[in-house]
Amino acid sequence: MKKVVLSAVVCAMAFSANADVANESAVAEAVSESVFSSFYGGLGIGGSFLKSSIDGMKDMKTTNFMGTFVLGGGKVFENRSYMGGEFLINFMQNKKKFYEDYAPDANLQMKGFSPQVSVKLGYNMRKDVLGYGKMGCAWSKISFFDGKDNHSKNKTSFVLGVGAEKSFFPDVSAAIEADYNFGFKTDDGGIGVNKVRANKGWSIRALAKCNVKY
Repeated sequence: MKKVVLSAVVCAMAFSANADVANESAVAEAVSESVFSSFYGGLGIGGSFLKSSIDGMKDMKTTNFMGTFVLGGGKVFENRSYMGGEFLINFMQNKKKFYEDYAPDANLQMKGFSPQVSVKLGYNMRKDVLGYGKMGCAWSKISFFDGKDNHSKNKTSFVLGVGAEKSFFPDVSAAIEADYNFGFKTDDGGIGVNKVRANKGWSIRALAKCNVKY
């Protein structure tokens, strides 16, 4: 009887070990086949829903069609976690709002060219599906005309985002993502006590990417 029990225990341990090996092999295969361990470039379209203002005056709300160019790279590790880096540029229409209560012809203008750098962390749920979060900073240019002189500044702002990506072919994938830009504050050029608050809000985009595996 003891021999039967011992044999059963040995068989169970062997089966468990084989299952663990098979599972590890499946994970390793999925990681090695993942298209997300790659460099990539892509183009996208979307919309930006940003708000800028001068304290004590009406907000300038900008809802813009947006085009995006992106370059980046990332790696999937054995535990399916993902880490990468990304550079993108958003292209939007310039926006201008007049503040004639401040001064004749006074206006605030936001430029539509905004580069962004981000770190991406995620999880490779399947070999063809990636979920991720991103954190980085964006650069924006703001111009304020006080009725006499034009004051321009380039400023950075903190950005957080989330996204999901799916591969359709070994070298082609598509992603949907949303970013929240926390905006920035600056003075109005040193001509008054008002503060300019700029580019705070959401951007949503869809991207098509070409991937080159390592």
